[in-house]
Amino acid sequence: MKNTIQKLLVRLLLFNLAWITSADETVLKNPDGSWKWTNRLIHETSPYLLLHAHNPVDWYPWGDEAIELAKRENKLIFLSVGYSTCYWCHVMERKVFSNPEIAEMMNKNFVNIKIDREERPDLDEIYMTATQLLVQRGGWPNSVFLTPDLKPFYAGTYFPPTDMPNRPGFPTILDAVHEAWVTRAAEVIESSNQISKTIEMAISRGFTALNARALDRSLTTAALDYLQTAYSHAYGGFGAAPKFPSPANLEFLISEYERNSELQTPPTGNEVLLEMVTQTLDMMAYGGMYDQIGGGFHRYSVDAKWLIPHFEKMLYDNAQLAKIYLRAYQLTQEPRYRRIAEEIFGFIFREMTAPEGGFYSALDAETDAEEGKYYVWTEDEIQAVLGKKESKNFSDIYGVDKGPNFEGKNVLYVPEGPEAEGSVRNLATAREKLLTARAKREYPLLDTKIIVNWNGLMIDALAYGYQVLGEEHYLAAASKAAEFILKTMRKPDGELWHTYTAGVVKQDAYLDDYAFFVRALLTLYQATREEQWLDLAKTLTDRMIQLFWDDKNGGFFYTKADAKHLIVRTKKPYDSAIPSGNAVAVKNLLALGTDYRDYAEKTLRTFAESMAQSPSSFMYMHFALNDYLTPSENFEPAFDAVVAATAEVKGNSDKTFDVELQIKIATGWHINANPTGQDYLIPTSVELDVNAPVEIVEVAYPKGRSMRFEFSDEPLNVYEENLTIPLRLRQKPNVAQKKNAPITLKLTYQPCNDTECLFPATLDVLLELP
Repeated sequence: MKNTIQKLLVRLLLFNLAWITSADETVLKNPDGSWKWTNRLIHETSPYLLLHAHNPVDWYPWGDEAIELAKRENKLIFLSVGYSTCYWCHVMERKVFSNPEIAEMMNKNFVNIKIDREERPDLDEIYMTATQLLVQRGGWPNSVFLTPDLKPFYAGTYFPPTDMPNRPGFPTILDAVHEAWVTRAAEVIESSNQISKTIEMAISRGFTALNARALDRSLTTAALDYLQTAYSHAYGGFGAAPKFPSPANLEFLISEYERNSELQTPPTGNEVLLEMVTQTLDMMAYGGMYDQIGGGFHRYSVDAKWLIPHFEKMLYDNAQLAKIYLRAYQLTQEPRYRRIAEEIFGFIFREMTAPEGGFYSALDAETDAEEGKYYVWTEDEIQAVLGKKESKNFSDIYGVDKGPNFEGKNVLYVPEGPEAEGSVRNLATAREKLLTARAKREYPLLDTKIIVNWNGLMIDALAYGYQVLGEEHYLAAASKAAEFILKTMRKPDGELWHTYTAGVVKQDAYLDDYAFFVRALLTLYQATREEQWLDLAKTLTDRMIQLFWDDKNGGFFYTKADAKHLIVRTKKPYDSAIPSGNAVAVKNLLALGTDYRDYAEKTLRTFAESMAQSPSSFMYMHFALNDYLTPSENFEPAFDAVVAATAEVKGNSDKTFDVELQIKIATGWHINANPTGQDYLIPTSVELDVNAPVEIVEVAYPKGRSMRFEFSDEPLNVYEENLTIPLRLRQKPNVAQKKNAPITLKLTYQPCNDTECLFPATLDVLLELP
């Protein structure tokens, strides 16, 4: 079938038809400024669909009306899938779908359906798989031709308005596809049936727990080997250009580093894992992919050096990366990672937070049809804002002095990387001035959809930010967003909706919505110990199992059983820009305990063979597998030991030693922070024996979490789970130190749970000084 259409395209190309190239907005409007055309998309709420509401194309949203029309008139369906921040989607809208002559061809011979892939990720996956099978590549806009039975048989991505060398224009495509349907319908139908069966095998029926493979370390070892091979030692990240942040890869590396550290694996190889993470985070944070003025990350870098971004900003990227930077800060105590996380949250609060409490989806890459226009600067523009002296200093730090790097203008970056962190901090006021000036520019399109799964990622990150940094407004924002979803995007029967825009909820929720939101609720519970969050997490997990669980083969389907107009009920198991819903579900199920562990294990077994064959596509599942395998391997405190601790020298010079004291607190317990928040409580403290050859010159007690307990009217500051106390030791004058002789740090603490406090205790922690 594919060859037949290609032959027709070649034959039609010989006629070299002359088509009008594009239509600007004046073509679409009457002399009085009113629109010439208005189609059915005017009734939609998606900002992306509304962009097409005045095309001359007779667009339909996906639904009964369009599908029944195609069947009744035996017409092919042209399906166009895109999203609001897709650059080439906008180009095709302007140059193709705004062209009246092309629209006339589309309206005459096709039923034309437009989809926002963020509203319908189920359809997006099915028909993107079709495109990848048909043309061996994919992207958006995704342009797919379907039979009236919704089965794909021909596809592509962006089609230009006119024929180009070695590339047919969209009118040529339309003629060829229509002729194939009119003259060879049986062949088209046969081809579409075969393609649909292949799609089903690729994303649904091919996964089964009957594929016997052990759930053991061989799987995670293979995944780790893949990442180490794909890692770019020059620039961090994985693979060549374009470079994506790949948060799941970084999450897995951190989990492997922490597991090996707890098992006291020899440090040499393990430190390499942390270095892979930190180099990647540094290259991204100081590169042009990070918005150096306003905070937050752009979608990806078009080059291998993280310099020139594709300028769209997505909620899901920034949620995942904020959490990664927080985890890096916890492991390294490097202030730059905290700064990036805080700036991401600042950007989200300033530009992506709805008054209702949820978080918007995305910011477009272009303004005035110009990519990156809102974000780039000339040297003169910077000088006009900062003045000559300050702009000179700013330009030296942010690479402007090296000349334009993007279409005659500058994408700001920090060429010196971490070495310039002090200068970056000193230029905070200059950045604020430039941010104020930038806000006066025409703003990119803001996609105001509130999507449950993406909001789940941001709620999770903010609640985790509160756990790490103790900032109350992070917890407040996370709680408000969660409450908004529960009150506004939950049906009377307890099920969730997928999206909310302009007061309208739409689409039954998908697996991702339940899994990601439950993840957020669990993190809220960890942050607050408020039982309501845990109860809601269990309730929604039970509903997720009821709606999506595959009793036959294991794992979770992506859509409900009663979802309409789907040629495949997929499991959507692969990671994309966001983790697989199945993988996040596994982590949730394991966290919820023994009552849910069987579902987690069966899901892992369902995808184990695919995890082995394609580790890069299942990295978050490997991250979840670490949780499954860890209980028998982890170093845990003895049953009667509430607190365990280790200490390690991280650096030394001139008779001083930088030390990290790692403390692990048993689940359900906490110890008083330093300070405690109340005078009569005993704070956690670190001391040395008076006879030790060294003395403590500095201790940086982390900020505790503020919590309320029944026995106190005032909040208390406490530590839970894991924490690090950095301290600096100095050799005492005129006191000899024996080489490699251990000294003893004395950790004093008082452990409590929700109902009782134990007596204060002192734990001796051995530390070997080099």
